[in-house]
Amino acid sequence: MPRLFERLLVVTSFASTLWTLTQSRTITAKTHLVLQALASFQGYRGLFPSHESIASRSGCSVRTVIRALEAAYRLGIVTRTRQRQRVSGRVCNGVNRYRLIIKPLEQARAAAVHYTQQLREALSRRKQAFLSKCQNDSELNSQSNFFNTEPLSGAGMSHNDLIRWCESIGYRGST
Repeated sequence: MPRLFERLLVVTSFASTLWTLTQSRTITAKTHLVLQALASFQGYRGLFPSHESIASRSGCSVRTVIRALEAAYRLGIVTRTRQRQRVSGRVCNGVNRYRLIIKPLEQARAAAVHYTQQLREALSRRKQAFLSKCQNDSELNSQSNFFNTEPLSGAGMSHNDLIRWCESIGYRGST
């Protein structure tokens, strides 16, 4: 019986955390509903409902559930562990396991972990964009060199042609 009391205490404390966040307008009412629905799935084996299950229990769309969970990750009140499964020799995404966080220090730690992950992903995307831009620029330069054996000057002539033309008109350059 103590286990049931501990679960009840966790859900009650989480509910009070949600109430405080809603009253301070940190989260929206829909986010509050979604997170309450998530907390209602708490069982002795853990917390691992699908987005669709949370959406049906909260009366919201799946997209709203995803947005609410992202807000909860940012605030550090929920953490997610992604599970991978091997199916027919391939590794696929499994169920997400969620954990409700009540203690402020743990919330700050979870929020920091989430922001670190987001920063790593953003830096990775920027690096990929930069590398693809560099690759595209080098392809353009190699294509222009492919069609022209010598680089062109501003006048549209190769360097040697420009020198010959300057010599033909008697131009010797500035002295």
